[in-house]
Amino acid sequence: MEALDRSPARIGHHLVQAGDHAAAVTWMLRAAETSAALGAYPEAMETLEAVRGQARGEQLARLLSLRADLLMAGADVGAVDAYRAAITATADPGDRNRLRARLARAATMAGDLETASIALDGLVTDGSPGDTELLLARGFLAMFQGDLDAADAAVSEARPQVALGTPDEWHTFELVTLQGMVAHIRGEWFQRLRLELRSAVRRPALAAGIFDSHLCVAEFLLYGPTPYQEVLDLAAELRATAERSGVLRAVAFASALRGETALLMGDLELAGSELRDAVDLHRDIGSGAGEAHSLQRLAEVELARGDRVEARRLLRRALRLARFTSITQHLMHRVYGTMITAAEDPGAAWAIVDQAEAALGVADRCPLCEIMLDVPAAGACIVVGDLEHARWYLRAAERSARLWEGSAWEASILELKADLAQAVGDLASAQQLRESAGDLFEEAGQPLDAARCRSGASGAQVLRVPSDALL
Repeated sequence: MEALDRSPARIGHHLVQAGDHAAAVTWMLRAAETSAALGAYPEAMETLEAVRGQARGEQLARLLSLRADLLMAGADVGAVDAYRAAITATADPGDRNRLRARLARAATMAGDLETASIALDGLVTDGSPGDTELLLARGFLAMFQGDLDAADAAVSEARPQVALGTPDEWHTFELVTLQGMVAHIRGEWFQRLRLELRSAVRRPALAAGIFDSHLCVAEFLLYGPTPYQEVLDLAAELRATAERSGVLRAVAFASALRGETALLMGDLELAGSELRDAVDLHRDIGSGAGEAHSLQRLAEVELARGDRVEARRLLRRALRLARFTSITQHLMHRVYGTMITAAEDPGAAWAIVDQAEAALGVADRCPLCEIMLDVPAAGACIVVGDLEHARWYLRAAERSARLWEGSAWEASILELKADLAQAVGDLASAQQLRESAGDLFEEAGQPLDAARCRSGASGAQVLRVPSDALL
């Protein structure tokens, strides 16, 4: 099989089955790397585990590095220890520095800022391709530490690295995202967008990437403390400016933002109108990412109206588009999450949870956006009685929620806990948690979610009861 250049996975499998694990390591490593690149995340991890005990030297370093990357991609808190093990096994100084930067990212996303600081201590830029990753790790840590000046300095240093080098696409995306998050915390996000708008006028080819990169930051705005009427007004102003400038991608972005805002406010008429415009605008300019995002939100409008059939039709269109965009890792979670909620019955919802896990690979993970899948996935598991997996998704959602501190996602976590309490018969706790969730939704300006909680209905029951029946 080796002479015939057959699949490394097949060769490795036969060597493992023959008991020759040492000879299988090379082949299984290649197979795992291929699986990871194709998005077969669980398969890649299983392949590595089959030979982890036999790997030595450089092969062990490669194996542990890939294993840590897989864990971080899956938002697993075990990624921190996995990176420590990979660093210990790695001899090359450049590779060790790269792993230290990734350890810092994993620790930051896990909320362990002390470990992240230690990992970055002493690391300096040296003109190598790893500089961008180091600066991004430094910038995100500084942001979560509340040192916005340091975060901004890291962005400023990384910007020419990205502009002059040939970074991975995710470097550019994360750079713009970090800029946007810093601006959002400072209350300067719309000013930042106006700067990006002027940049897009000068370089129209970059407009789609610029505004796609602000997607996560827009969600911070929508689920945070900014009054929704203010968001509506600012988005209208941005759209008017974009129309005058002729940057159609920004016009479509602003229309989608207004539609999302109206949806969360409970104004379904305005939400439907704005989001349908956003779908058409994005399709006209060939922005698959923007169209997929707008379709997913429009499906939520149809769900709120009780039309699950139309919602599922829109989501199928969104999924086809979301798979092949530059921001797949941010779109797929929300599309699959809404597909779970729109499923025709609990069994179908549970199957979509499995489908999502199988489809999301190493490059499809975002610690912020994953909560949009984890919350409905936990609800689907509760409905069918799979409480073990429900708790697993709840823990994953809680890790994401820590990054969304002060947002309406805290209410979603409380509602999930209420559903779990009800599932085990603790009705008093369920009622108390649901009331607290309703209060938080109300404070966030999301009346539809607040009304569901106060009606006493389980959030997981959204999987089988039209949302208007819950109000």
